[in-house]
Amino acid sequence: MDVDAILVELLPQVPENVFTKWLPERVSLIWLEADDDRLGMTRFEEGNAELVRRRRLSLDPGPITIGLHPRLVEEPDLLKHTLAHELIHASGVLNHSKDLHDAVDEIAPGVAISQSPMLQEMRDEFLGTARVKTWSCKNCGYEWKRSTVRKPLRCHKCARPL
Repeated sequence: MDVDAILVELLPQVPENVFTKWLPERVSLIWLEADDDRLGMTRFEEGNAELVRRRRLSLDPGPITIGLHPRLVEEPDLLKHTLAHELIHASGVLNHSKDLHDAVDEIAPGVAISQSPMLQEMRDEFLGTARVKTWSCKNCGYEWKRSTVRKPLRCHKCARPL
């Protein structure tokens, strides 16, 4: 799989933000370590204080490094989604917000956990180390084994909010 070709395909689709116009010249890709627990990361080489100044003044952000997990080559759709996510961060959207996730889904829709062995393994690893092993309803007392990362909104038995 040619990651550089995917990068070239995604760059024109990145929404206009403070650093978008500099992305083609400033972004470089690296592979993260195989045991890294992140799918991707974005690093601005100039440091946090300088980044704030450059965002405020709409200046060139300097070199930007995007790291991707090496196992993403096994799952092209997840690779494309992750790279789109990191490119939007690189464009100047630093917080995880609804706008960021909506923009990523418009460029490269997410992958369902049921379709991704890598995401399934990450979920299982998280659940194996999570402090909370079961969910319980304070209303009806029903208790069930935790099988999701997020807390359910309602009880599986009585449907009351948790």
